[in-house]
Amino acid sequence: MAEQSVRLRTHVSELAACLEDLLQQRENVARFAREEEAERLRLAQDLAVLQRRLAHLDASLERKAASQEAFDCVIEQSQSALCKLVESSHTLLTLTKRNAAEVAALMPQAALAATGATAAAPAAARRALN
Repeated sequence: MAEQSVRLRTHVSELAACLEDLLQQRENVARFAREEEAERLRLAQDLAVLQRRLAHLDASLERKAASQEAFDCVIEQSQSALCKLVESSHTLLTLTKRNAAEVAALMPQAALAATGATAAAPAAARRALN
């Protein structure tokens, strides 16, 4: 009987040690779970901040793209107007030179001499047209 009593005490002692070990392991798992939950919460907050920042950047990029399109439109219109202006200026210059040559050709030689111009003036005006 003494032997059974010793064996029983040994088993109870081992059982208590196993229970203590299980309690310790359970506490470790609970501690790791709390740490991971805290990290999860931090990551969720970081994610929310990043999502707000991403939304802000998306909106900003949309506004900038719209501005670029508006600038492109204004630049295209300005370049078109400038080309028309250059064409009109060239046409005006050509017409002015032609009209000046025609007027100079109509003037009598005596009038040219009185103004101090030479007979070469109408010829020079005609050459300028060509």
